[in-house]
Parts: sequence; C-alpha cells; structure tokens
Amino acid sequence: MKRQPMTTDEVQGMIRRVAETCPTTAAAIERVGLPETRAQTQGIGTFLRVICGQQLSVKAAASIWARVEAHFEGDFAPMRLLDLEPEGWRKLGLSGQKTRYIHGLANALVEGSFRPEELPGMEDAEALAHLTALKGFGTWSAEIYLLFAEGRSDMFPADDLAVQKGYQMLFGLDDKPTPKVLRELTARWAPHRGPMAMFLWHYYGAATLDD
Repeated sequence: MKRQPMTTDEVQGMIRRVAETCPTTAAAIERVGLPETRAQTQGIGTFLRVICGQQLSVKAAASIWARVEAHFEGDFAPMRLLDLEPEGWRKLGLSGQKTRYIHGLANALVEGSFRPEELPGMEDAEALAHLTALKGFGTWSAEIYLLFAEGRSDMFPADDLAVQKGYQMLFGLDDKPTPKVLRELTARWAPHRGPMAMFLWHYYGAATLDD
C-alpha cells in the first residue's frame, strides 16, 4: 500500500468535516483559523527527528534538530549515526538516553530487525507494534511518525501534553484529560483524529500566544 503525507488541503478538509457535526470546533475555526500540514518525509531522518524532539518544546526540538541536520549534512546512514560517540551527540544537544535510542535505531536497521520499508503495507496496529518494538520509540513517537510521514489520518497522539491542553481549552474542561480519557472523548472524530490533533496543537498555540 502506498502511503503519502497529508497535504494542507487534506488536513483542513478533514477538520472541516468534523466541524460539520461539532459546533465547538466550527466556532474555534472562526477564531483561530486552520492549521497547515506538518508533513515529514518517510525514513531514518524522520525517525531521528522524532527521537530528538521527545519531551521537548517545539522551539528546543527545532534547535537541536538543526544542529543534528547540519552535522550530518542530511546523510543519516546508520553507520554514520553509530560512528558518532556519545560525547559528539552530547555536543549536539542529545542526552545519553537519546543517544542510546539513536544507536538502537541504527543497529536495528543494520541488523534488519527494524524494517521501515514494510511499514506502509501494515495495518495501523501492526505498524504501531513494529515501531514500538524499538527501544525509546513509545506510542507517542510511533503515532507522530505514522501521522506525519505516512499520512495515517486516524493516528491521534493522546499522550502529547499540548494535545491534552488544547482539548481542555477548546471544551472548557477544569482539568486536562488523561490519555485514556482523551482517546475515549475523541473517538467520535474517527477517522479524522490525526488532523484534529493538528487542530488542537494549532488552537493551543494560538491561545498561548494570546496570553
């Protein structure tokens, strides 16, 4: 199966379809507009970028990624990643733990235990299982990759703090929902939960700027 990142038109179209049955979303679109796509290329570069961005703000993640990309000049061959010692990764802004994750990714690619070229042909659950078998690649990382690089429109990263806060603000909740509760609350958005996650990021970002 051929999978491609979603275009901005596709993302916005799916959000509008949700808005047709969700007046709260429709009103929010009037206030903050619609997000653009966050498409990423498929392959090792995006896996590496996801690891670099784990548990960091968007700004901090972008800064580290810029240093990593400049160092490797876009060539993320597994052996090049393995050749860089932990101290080298530290100078780029990566912790020892993230360095171990990156080396684990590179080793899995070299050994063939991780086969990203087969991901597009897998169903969602199978693809998630294959990705989360990588050490350091949890559910959030797997869902982010499948949403942005493969355009799987029903991937919803409920573990993401900004997504949780975005939902809380959009619907005026007293507390941000837990990932489990958030998945239940957003089940009604299927099969467009991925674009709606992008809208929650967008909405939360707009609300933060207003502050």
